[in-house]
Amino acid sequence: MRRISLNEVTDDMTLAKPIYQGTKLILQTGVAGIPKYKEKLNNVGIFSVYVNDPVSDDISVPDVVCEQTREKCKATLRLVCDHLRQQGNFHEPELDEIVTALFDEIFRNKNILICLSQISTADDATMVHSINTTIYSILIGIKSGLPTHELKELAEGALLHDLGKIILNESILLKSSALTQEEFNHIKQHPSLGYEALEKKHLLSDASRLIVLQHHERLDGSGYPAGLKGDEIHPYAQIVAIADVYDALTSERCYRKSLSNYNACKILKEDVQSGKLNSAYLSALLSNIAVYPNGIVVYLSDGTHGIVKAQNPDLLYQPVIRIIDDRDPDGKISVYDLDLATSSDVSIIEP
Repeated sequence: MRRISLNEVTDDMTLAKPIYQGTKLILQTGVAGIPKYKEKLNNVGIFSVYVNDPVSDDISVPDVVCEQTREKCKATLRLVCDHLRQQGNFHEPELDEIVTALFDEIFRNKNILICLSQISTADDATMVHSINTTIYSILIGIKSGLPTHELKELAEGALLHDLGKIILNESILLKSSALTQEEFNHIKQHPSLGYEALEKKHLLSDASRLIVLQHHERLDGSGYPAGLKGDEIHPYAQIVAIADVYDALTSERCYRKSLSNYNACKILKEDVQSGKLNSAYLSALLSNIAVYPNGIVVYLSDGTHGIVKAQNPDLLYQPVIRIIDDRDPDGKISVYDLDLATSSDVSIIEP
């Protein structure tokens, strides 16, 4: 399996991961002739897909939470948000169901480096983002030594951190071009709106509600809505801030393509160095992330390129590469595996 731009997909490739729009299945695993669906997928904000082909059939892309659990959690979270939007309340067992399902798989697979990026349609992005942010937050919390009851509070707040967005004008959230300053100021209201909706009905714990209110605050005071600094920001909110930014950077949006894990990690490190984000929590996240995930194409210093096949957990910048060497003047293509951990003279060229 490998992830590839829709512009590069060929007819001999088959879809390796299903694509959903909300709860509706758009394309199922195994579909061939993907190029004919390009316009349809682009129109809903999808620009790349996971495919299988002869070169990548034996490459696996592991994830800490399986596709079925993600879809179930996404559907339940949508019910929670619908109840909040329509009734101003929700059934707490529904939220507990999501947290329990995520806990079960994350604790079972917590040593797996995250390689898989979720592909979502534009109108499904908020639900997928909320699930992803929660998964990253739980992993940071586990690495930081939080006890189970605190992890539960962290997860509940992370799941609903963007609750305020369901109160906002949906057309702005789904806009395919850059936001105007007025529109951005409108979106910046969502932490306060979400917090007020939960506080009004005394939903979640105080700490979980503070995640909703403070996840856009920054340690140097440059965040919003209150411009809080340092320890004025709850530790849970500091964790979710990092998880939120990482997922936003590595996810496709209708107005831009996703960044690579490498470039997203680079931006987060810069934010730590400038005093915006918590260094310890970022280190906890990075210990769970594959810098070069399985299934992506990379270019090497010797002029070859290939697909990341497997990880070396102790050497995250030196994975195993499935080399596709097409430099032969006669057109012959050589395919072989190269472990960068044992090939000191070859390295990945940074994008």
